[in-house]
Order: sequence, then structure tokens, then C-alpha cells
Amino acid sequence: MESHDLHLNIVIYNILIDAFCKDKKLNTVRALFNILSSKGLHPDVKTYTMMIQGLCEEGLLDEAKEFVKIEQNGCLPNDVTYNIVIQGFLGQQKYHEASILLDEMFGRGFSADASTFSLIVDILSTKGQDPALQEVIKKLMPKHTVHTSYAILLDGLCKNGRISKALSLFHVMERNGLDLNVVMYSIIIDAFCKDKKLDTARALFNNLSSNGLHSNVKTYTMMIQRLCKECLLDEAKDLFVKMEQNGCLANDVTHSTIIQRFIGQQKCYEVLVLLDEMIGRGFMPDASTVSLVVDLISTKGQDFALKEMIKKFMAIG
Repeated sequence: MESHDLHLNIVIYNILIDAFCKDKKLNTVRALFNILSSKGLHPDVKTYTMMIQGLCEEGLLDEAKEFVKIEQNGCLPNDVTYNIVIQGFLGQQKYHEASILLDEMFGRGFSADASTFSLIVDILSTKGQDPALQEVIKKLMPKHTVHTSYAILLDGLCKNGRISKALSLFHVMERNGLDLNVVMYSIIIDAFCKDKKLDTARALFNNLSSNGLHSNVKTYTMMIQRLCKECLLDEAKDLFVKMEQNGCLANDVTHSTIIQRFIGQQKCYEVLVLLDEMIGRGFMPDASTVSLVVDLISTKGQDFALKEMIKKFMAIG
């Protein structure tokens, strides 16, 4: 191309540099990069970022860090540039350097991306108590306490379907002596309930008391909902009774959950007792519960307990 006097611009050089970076041909990449100035061309942020990524992937962090100083050549690094080099330092456990770059990145109004957060979680699984790493976490989530920051990480993992990774992080926190609270337990229990991993959810739930924690209404309700969905109604009812004995009052969601399951099994007397208790506490059956009662009437309209239940509903109306 050059021999035929075709004008090579930065776009063409970027294509070549990107290709050789991906092919891990760093010597060729350096040669292409270094020839730019002799051609009267100036690297743009994309060129620098590709170079930095290629160097980081080869573990050449000191050289990559020098490329971050691209503003000396009139080109400002962007959020992608920073995240790539920060991930490189994190991957080599150089947390202090990563922390300095985070300060610089935040100072320019950029944020850490999902890949940086994901890498932090992976590292936490093995290096959770490293003070320099804790400093990185504080900078990533400066408005939150350490406990809240970990809860955010757990919640993010669970919501993205990475519950095994969330459980690994949870156990690391446990082993490293971080005081786990009921919010953290609730996040992980909810994830395993929704994933139909009842045995794991049950084990975590039972572990609460041994760690001196008390389940709240949200935690109890999660477990009761899962037990009902697994048709373990006796266990769900036992847990419902236990939560009251432990001084945790059921809310409208808890009541509706277990009432609906009893309705589904046409246990009208049990429904009547629970409905009476629910109304007595000032809660109202939700639309789903009312709909199930209507369905039940069509099949067991002459049942005495059902008639009593209907009276309760009519009284509410």
C-alpha cells in the first residue's frame, strides 16, 4: 500500500495494531506504533487503549502504565483505557497501583465497569482480607460501609445468576471473620430459594441462629414461599409457627403465601384459622388469594368450613 503512494491514516494503523495485539505479536505492534510519528500521524485513544490491553494481557504492566500517560501527547485516556489497566494490576495482585489508578479515573469522572467489579469478586474469593484490596473496595464504593459494599457485591452476583460465586464469596467472608448480618444472609437465601436449591437455602437459614443472628420477616417469608412451592406444607406451617414463637410476626405476604397453599390443597379449616388470624392483625387477603377462594367455591361449595371462610370474606368487603 505504501509503495503505491496510498495514504495510510490512523484508522488503517489501528486495524493492523488491533489484529497483531489479538495475535499476541507485540514486537510487530510496537513497530507499527513507533512508526506513526514518522508518518505524521498521531495515535488516538483507541490506539493507546489497544496497546495497553495487549501489554496488560502479556503481564507488561509497567510498560502499560506508561501508555496511560497519553495526555502528555494531547490524548486523554477514557473509561475503557483505565478499566483495562486497573484490571491488569488487580490480576497481578498489585492493589496499591490499582488504587492509585482508581483515584485518577474517578477524578476524571469515569466509573469502574462490570468486568472490573467481577474481577474484584474473583480476587475476594482468595485474598479477602488483604488491606490493600480492602482499600480498592472502599474506593469502588466510597459511599458505603464495608458491610454494605459486600452486600452490594453479593446482590449483584445473585441477580446476574452467579449464585455459586456469591456463595463462595459468602464463605470467604465467613472464614475471614467478617461479621455477617441478616441482610447478607437474606440475599443469598433468596437467591437459592429462587434457584430451587432448597437444601442450600435451608442450611443457610439454619446457620443464622448459630451465628447469633435472628431471622426477620423477610427471611422467614422467603423460606415459607419456597417450602410451599415444593409442596412441603407441614414444614412451611411449622416454620410459620416457629417465627411467631421467636417473636417475629408474619406480615400480609407471609399469611397470603401459606393460605394460598392450603387453599390449593382444599384444607378449608386450616385456611379459615389462618384467615381469621390474618384479618385479626389488620391484613387483607390479596387478589390472588380471593381468586383461589372463588375457584374453591366451584368445587366444594357445600363445605361448612368453606362457607365460614366466605362469610369472613364478605365481612371484609
